[in-house]
Amino acid sequence: MNLIRRSLSVAHLAPSRPDFFRPRVITAALILISSVVSPLPATAAQTHRASVRGAVTDSAKAVLSGAKIRLIDQETGEIRETTSGREGEFAVPSLPPGIYRLEAESTGHKKFIQLLTVHVNQEIRVNVALEVGAITEEVTVIAPRAQLKKDTPAIGNVIANREIVGLPLDGRNFLDLSLLVTGAVPAAPGSAGSVRGDFAFNVNGAREDSNNFLLDGVYNVDPKLNTIAVKPPVDAVREFEMLTSTYDASFGRNAGAQVNTVLKSGSNSFHGTAYEFFRNAALDARNFFAPADESAPRYQRNQFGFSMGGPIARNRTFFFADYEGTRVREGITRVTNVPTLEERRGDFSHSLFPAPINPFTQQPFPGGVIPDQFQNPIGRAIAALYPAPNRSTPLRNFVSSPALRDRNDDFDVRVDHMMGSASTLAFRYSFTDRSLFEPFSSAGFSSVPGFGTDIPRRAQNAMISETHIFSPHLVNDARLAFNRVAAGVFQENLGTSLNNKVGLPELSTNPRDFGLSFTTIDGFSPLGDEINNPQHSVTNTYQVLDHASYARGRHLVKFGFDFRAVQQNAFRDVESRGFLTFSSRAYTGNALADLLLGLPALTGGARLDNPQHLRTKSYNFYGHDDYRIAHNLTLSFGVRYEYNTPGVDAEDRANIYDATTQSLVRVGSNGVPRSGYDSDLNNWAPRVGLAWTIRDSTVLRAGYGIYYDQSALATSEGLYFNAPFFDLKIFFPVQGLPPLTLSDPFPSFFPIPVPSSALAFQRDLRTPYVQQWSLGIQQQLGRNRILEVSYVGSKGTKLIASRDINQPAPSPAPFNPRPVLQFADITEIESRASSSYNSLQATFQQRLDHGLSFLSSYTWSKSIDDASNFFSSAGDPNFPQDSLNPAAERGRSNFDVRHRLSFSYSYDIPIGKGHTLIGERGLLSSLLSGWQTYGIVTLQSGRPFTIALLPDIDNSNTGRSSLGFGANDRPNVVGSASVSHRGPDQWFNTAAFAIPAFGSFGNAGRNILDGPGFYNVNASLVKNTTVKERFNIQFRAEAFNLFNHPNFDLPDNFVGSPTFGKILSAQSPRHIQFGLKLLF
Repeated sequence: MNLIRRSLSVAHLAPSRPDFFRPRVITAALILISSVVSPLPATAAQTHRASVRGAVTDSAKAVLSGAKIRLIDQETGEIRETTSGREGEFAVPSLPPGIYRLEAESTGHKKFIQLLTVHVNQEIRVNVALEVGAITEEVTVIAPRAQLKKDTPAIGNVIANREIVGLPLDGRNFLDLSLLVTGAVPAAPGSAGSVRGDFAFNVNGAREDSNNFLLDGVYNVDPKLNTIAVKPPVDAVREFEMLTSTYDASFGRNAGAQVNTVLKSGSNSFHGTAYEFFRNAALDARNFFAPADESAPRYQRNQFGFSMGGPIARNRTFFFADYEGTRVREGITRVTNVPTLEERRGDFSHSLFPAPINPFTQQPFPGGVIPDQFQNPIGRAIAALYPAPNRSTPLRNFVSSPALRDRNDDFDVRVDHMMGSASTLAFRYSFTDRSLFEPFSSAGFSSVPGFGTDIPRRAQNAMISETHIFSPHLVNDARLAFNRVAAGVFQENLGTSLNNKVGLPELSTNPRDFGLSFTTIDGFSPLGDEINNPQHSVTNTYQVLDHASYARGRHLVKFGFDFRAVQQNAFRDVESRGFLTFSSRAYTGNALADLLLGLPALTGGARLDNPQHLRTKSYNFYGHDDYRIAHNLTLSFGVRYEYNTPGVDAEDRANIYDATTQSLVRVGSNGVPRSGYDSDLNNWAPRVGLAWTIRDSTVLRAGYGIYYDQSALATSEGLYFNAPFFDLKIFFPVQGLPPLTLSDPFPSFFPIPVPSSALAFQRDLRTPYVQQWSLGIQQQLGRNRILEVSYVGSKGTKLIASRDINQPAPSPAPFNPRPVLQFADITEIESRASSSYNSLQATFQQRLDHGLSFLSSYTWSKSIDDASNFFSSAGDPNFPQDSLNPAAERGRSNFDVRHRLSFSYSYDIPIGKGHTLIGERGLLSSLLSGWQTYGIVTLQSGRPFTIALLPDIDNSNTGRSSLGFGANDRPNVVGSASVSHRGPDQWFNTAAFAIPAFGSFGNAGRNILDGPGFYNVNASLVKNTTVKERFNIQFRAEAFNLFNHPNFDLPDNFVGSPTFGKILSAQSPRHIQFGLKLLF
């Protein structure tokens, strides 16, 4: 174990740096990029920066040209200047988010002053009306906090800092706030991006791996599954914007949400926080399904850290740094069934399971007891690995609550330096490290302690940028970025050969694969380590990008490029310990008795030599113009081109199935592309939209665009799972031959081998794309409130999915051969899936006014597809029942939520200092001053799920993939599934489903039933106490699921299961958390 951990720590370190990562070369490269790009007639704006544009008029509304415009950053003192053009138009592009003082001057007119709050990627329109008078006179205008979007068709919202640091977040993950935006829903449970406490979401019908994450304008993605790489602490985030539809051509890579996060930076004054949040089980409610006779499992969570920023040299150099640590210990309860002490000795006289049959005489063993001389010592040693029962409940006689351990350490460092009035250099480094131990693996694996999982993950993201102001109209931003994610999943018994301890041979000689072969025994918890581990990957992404903006007259033109090179070095030793299956339908009629006799019904395992060295590159170019046709109408149009090279192995050590020769062929030879499929070069993505200001308080917006979607890198890992590099063999008893034995469960020679599985890529695999469209109206209600109602739709085309191209048609015949006899399943990865989404979205928002701010978001939608992801999720495997007719899978998406309402608020209670009630002085005023309350209310209708069968009824090998791909058969629908009173004991009418005739598919569709809805209230109460003016001590009490409403998981969806139609689990009950924070 220690040797492996040392090797992992070395793997986390960056490789030797190429020359272009030396500091002097970086600065020179950035200046060179800026100088090369700057002569372009129109170049692009930074995606994380903002712009202020408007028109200058006099009191008679005549345009004023030549007016001096000045924007002063109130935090750093940076000044940006321009003049109004001949039509009075002005624009100041490429502004970092912040608070600015806008000044406008013209001879013979009073000086105009307005304070503006500029958010990430925002285009603010300011109409400057100058009054006649002396320039020494000033007119100060108070800007509304809620700004209409008068120059962009993009749908989305900015989550400001007050909400990020104030709203109650279970786990303090700022990404949870993405669900406050219309069109966003949590990912389906059990999806690839939502396991192990991670957070994933779907937006406007797009898949969960279709979201793009930006940090300070650079790539922040773990490309393996397209999840976020670095998650900065809440106290480090200045704000983030989530764009969900019809955004402009400067955004790309993915077709879902663009999550645009900006970290805090230093200013001319020191500011910061120090805090700790604490939670344990003492005040928590019990889970709805917690055993009544068991004590609550242990829980303790500590989250602590600091943030601090300020000047290094006033008005010139600034710094910001933060750190956060999280420590969690949580008892994870599992209830399962284990053999009694009598049963593991071979005595089934008092067992609930059938008395075993002697397989040699076909008569029951006398008294239900297997004599010692019949028992296999290896089988008995495996059975002895079970713990003894500790409950008397039939078939649920063992409960345990071993500890989950989770340790996180995160920090960020940022330095900004003004090299002059026209150039700013910025550097940022972000780091996150997680060490997680899960005492139980995922569902379907062992439910007894001893076979848990270690999950280390370390992510790093570094960026250096140079922003150059060539003129008041032209600003360029050049950036270099490096992103690294090192992640692994290792079995608890790493390096320890339990196989040798019980007498089983090891399939692999590599110590990292040691453990216990995964052993399933009907009626009891499985034993052994998860079959997909160990695995580890180090993924490096190098990024070079240049964005600039050119503002002149009525045009704000954007143009830029983005290049990324991705390297993934990995291993994934699937089935490297082998597996053993003992069935109640094999020898004795009792699976445990078969184990004691040493008679497996099925064995198998993989011998592999498939290290992964994946390489891919991405080339992106775009141009966009926001053209103000008239004073109240802006036309937004542009185009983006994206080319993502197919993933290849650096050494071409991979085979792929070739349909022409019906054999495995080496990639990069005989006309087979190195990736297994041809490149897709035709990825042009036009964008067009408009914003029409009908009157000052009303804006009509519409947009349409095509958005390409870069698939997760895990899809390309299919290269590595074909023989001989991945040689998976399966063995089963053959009549007339000696049975399989535990002394040789993985024979090197077997007279009748099972054909191997194979993986293939559609030769003309295309880049998926999504068409987005929207039409909406914004209405300003007062100075600080905005109501927006929009129709938002999308259509996904050529989405990635898979199917078995070697599946025969269903048949009742005893022998139903596959079309290609020398192979079992042949899973082909294709771009064949499609999706459709339509919605009505409404937002009502109030920016801070009289101490109150709120955001209410409602979405009424329907999402349809024939595969909701490349990977499976709870309730849907995303693989066709009938691979010959994948169109029959068309149905509601896994994440289809018809109705979702969220309401978040923050409120400064108007009592005490600064308010008329109670007054300014006295003990009572001190006690009652400074109170705030925050909350998030969520209501959501249920997501769909699919009814499935446990056995293979159609006789066409549905779901029979030794590589893990596949689906279950579905039943016939013979009645209504509705019940008058739905509850955990009966969620639907199970009699509505029947098992079809052997050799046929059922007529039940995919995702035809609704699961439980979701209702939750998170609330916090905050007390602020001022100490010596600059210091504020904040006490927080937070409740998650305040009213302890049971939010049930999906019911058991398998026909024939003893719990079919019942709900067996629920999400978290009420948790209470306390926090103490120092702000200065």
